[in-house]
Order: sequence, then structure tokens, then C-alpha cells
Amino acid sequence: MTFLLVEDFGTTGLEGCYTDSSREGSTENWNAFWFREGEGAKTTKSNGGAGQGKITLYLASHLRSVFALTRRRSDGKDLLFGCCRFKRNYKLPGDDNRWAKEARWGATSDYTQLAVPITDDSIIAGFKSELGLRKTSDPGTTFVVPMPTDEMTETSLRNAVVNEFYFAISRGRLVVDVGDTRIEAASIAGVADQMGAAFRLSKRYREFLELAARNIDGPATSSVRPGWDKESALAVARFDQMELTELKEKFSKSEIVSVDFPVTVKRRPREDVAATFRVFLQLDESAEQSQELFVRQDLGIDGEKRLKAIRTLVPVMALTFVQDAHLSDFLVAAEEPTHRNWNARRPKLVAQYRSPNDLLNAVRNAALRLVKLISPEGSRDETALAMYFADPASELVKRQGGDGTTEAPHGDPRPPLDIPKPRPKPVSIRAKADGFEVIARPVESVVFPLECEVTLAYATVVGDPFKSWDAADFWVADTQSYPREEVGISEVSTNLNRLKFRLETETSSLSMSGFAQDRQLQLRVKYKEVSDGTDHEDN
Repeated sequence: MTFLLVEDFGTTGLEGCYTDSSREGSTENWNAFWFREGEGAKTTKSNGGAGQGKITLYLASHLRSVFALTRRRSDGKDLLFGCCRFKRNYKLPGDDNRWAKEARWGATSDYTQLAVPITDDSIIAGFKSELGLRKTSDPGTTFVVPMPTDEMTETSLRNAVVNEFYFAISRGRLVVDVGDTRIEAASIAGVADQMGAAFRLSKRYREFLELAARNIDGPATSSVRPGWDKESALAVARFDQMELTELKEKFSKSEIVSVDFPVTVKRRPREDVAATFRVFLQLDESAEQSQELFVRQDLGIDGEKRLKAIRTLVPVMALTFVQDAHLSDFLVAAEEPTHRNWNARRPKLVAQYRSPNDLLNAVRNAALRLVKLISPEGSRDETALAMYFADPASELVKRQGGDGTTEAPHGDPRPPLDIPKPRPKPVSIRAKADGFEVIARPVESVVFPLECEVTLAYATVVGDPFKSWDAADFWVADTQSYPREEVGISEVSTNLNRLKFRLETETSSLSMSGFAQDRQLQLRVKYKEVSDGTDHEDN
């Protein structure tokens, strides 16, 4: 049997009471991890608070099981425990008993008693020896995932670490070993270069992040005076004039600049706390479009894209960095479970804070407002290419004939050409009671194979359903719950709610079932011919 081992050191371990599962509170990490659904008990300086991380551990195992050996900072105890979490209560054939969806492994085999962890030193020593765990006295937790899914390769894990924590590792805040590869501040740039297209950010933007990481603890180029967040645009009066002049000069020279933004975090019922976050900017003349990233503590939030709304003469690289504990608490409550986006309507956020939308918009749009203030905005040339195209709204004018005479245009205006019929598509979608089917079909001038990407989500009353997808809805990688039938399909890969595959021929098809029949399933399908499609018969 194979195992995925995730060992962390220098953390607190799973603190709190382990003999009473009813204990609750911000320090009861043990109960939150083992006995709660969708709940976290992490502190401000933690990267998550929704309890989604533990769910992914169970999904990563073919056995839906997780074991953990934790050494606690508070009392130095080693605790060994495990849990198998199914999707529902099961009833075996020929048996009227129903079996609980959760089975815990610990110091007692009596299912009528509370499951408690193993503390026997000899059993723990055997566990460490057999699995080859590191011998260390540092507090922390080792998670053991038996029979990891096929996607859990050293390459995929390395790529995930570099993509998700590039900034934190560049700052020297995190060191990760994946197999024999050590990813740290001195080596992460080289590892990212080896990843090629698997890394989400461009090389130039990575260099910008590394430069920002070295300037995190230094003074900012300028600071904004309080009250800026109550205005629709960032005003010159909110800056010291000398600082603003220096800011514009450095920015125009493509030097990295930084600005501190003060805000007020309004906790319920009536507690106002001052906080500050920092925005880094730099011009990038080599880029085709602006790039940006939000980082809270050490976690990158890459789903928030605000610079798309601005046209600048030169593309801009931006980083919004939040380190303040109170503001970080606020943003934790606003995060979607995937840690990709913020949502001002999250129940936890609304329950704990006043006017959360105002503060969230201030953080989201600070870089955008700063760019508008210090960067000249590009404008559209309405006359571009005008000499090559006639204006259909203009009046007919006299023209000079070939023999030198002037003629006026005769006859009625030419009627518009018939609007061409829409081109048939080589991919069609067929709805099923509990799923869907993607079917290829022959179309003239379209050459198979086709690369196809399907994004799934349950329909929502408000907002974009694809942005509102939640990890609790479904995972397309779970083929036991959402089985697939494939005909002429290759190169299948899954990621959260997205499914990529190749339609090899005009008779290829892929169907998927198992989705909730009482919810409307929405699909977004993209397809394109592969680069070597014209020679596919020779491949």
C-alpha cells in the first residue's frame, strides 16, 4: 500500500481537549479537525478557517481515510488518531443494520465510547518506524493519507506548492520538501523555471514578487491619509505632495513602488480597529496585459482580478499584501472555501462585521485606484483604420470619374448582403436526468481531434454559478460518485469542477452522471483543434 505523508513542523499541533468532543472554542483544534464538519478553529495567522483543508485530505484517499500523529506545543504530548469518512450511512446486503458514515481509529474499540487518541509510546514509535516519519522533537502534525488518488504525484504536489505559496517561500516564511526536492527561498525561482507552463505566473511577475518580498518589512514609498476609502476615486489631497511626486517619478522609471493604505475594521457590535495593508506596483513594458495578486498573510488569492477594468499605456504588475491581524481575520471570514475569491455575503462575515462590503471593496480596488492616479490612462483611437473602411452612415458624395468629369452616384443604396447562417458546431451537449453527455459530430472544415474543457456548477439564483461553485457540491475527480462513460476519449484530467479531455474522432462521446436531480446543472464548454490536428492521421 502506498501513503501520502504531509509533515509540518514548527506549528502548534492539534491543541485542545481530546477527551470531550463537545468542547468548542477558538483553541479546540482537536475537536474541530476530528469531530466537526466544515468548521475550523484556527487563529488569525492561519491560512484557512472554513475547515476545507481536512475535507481534501479525505478526498485524496481511495479509502477516504486519514491518520494523523500530532505533537502539541502546549503539553508536548504525542497523539495518534485516524478516521474513515464515507458519504452516507451504509446498509450492507442482507443486513438490517445501518453503519455510520464515520469510523474512528484510536485507543478503544468500543464504539459506544468516545474515540480517543493513542498515547502509547511503543505503538507510536512503531507507527513512526514503519512509515519512515522524521524523528524530531518540534511540535507539528503529520497527516497520513493511505492509497492516495492517481493525481497525487510528486510532480503535481511540487507544482501545487510552488503555485500556491510562491510569495511565502520567497519571503523565507516556508520551506517545503517534496520527495528529494527542497523548495525554499534560494531554490524556488529555479524550481519555477523548470515547471514551464505549469506555473501560473510569468517569469517577469515572479521577479516582481521576489523584489516585493525583500521590501515587505521596509518603509513604503508613500502613505495614504485616512478617509480615502469613502471616496469613489483616489484623490491627490490624500497624499503628501513630496511623497506623491517621488511615487510618480519612480513608477514612470519602472521602479517598484509601495503605498500603505489605512482602513477601519468594524467588528460587531461596536468595535472599530485600525488596520493597514500595502500595495506594490511596477510597470512591465514586456507584458501584453496587467497582472495582479492578493496575498493574505502567506496565502495567495488569485481569483480576484481588478486591473482588467483599466486601460493603461503600459501594463502594470500589482501586489496587494495584507499582514495586519485584524484585517486578515476579516478576509478569512470573507473567503470562499477554495481560497480563490472573497464574498461579502458570506454568513460568517455578515455575522461578525458591520458594513463588510465597503471594507472588502476598499481592499479589492486599492491597487486599481492607485494605478488610475499615478499612471496615464490609455484612450481608444476612434479614427484608427478609418482610411481603410467606409462609413456606412455618411452621405453619398460626388466622385471624380476616370475621364476627369465629376459624377454623382446613381441608383438606390445597395441592400445588405444576406446574413450567413451560423456554422454548425462540432460538439453538442445532451442533458440527462442526473448528468450530461458531450457528443462529437462531423462538421466540414473541422479536423479532429479536439481539446475540450467542461466547467460544471449548480445553478444559482444570484451571481455567476461557476464562481459560486463550492467544494461541498461535487468533485469531478470522484469517479465513484460521478461515473463517466467514455468512447474515443483520451488525455482526461480533472481539477475541482473542471474536466479536460480530447475528442479523438467524430464519433467520440463522454457522459457523466451522479449529480443531484433536484438541482439544475449548468455547463460551460470550450473546445479547439489541437495544434497538429491537420496531421492527426500520422500521429
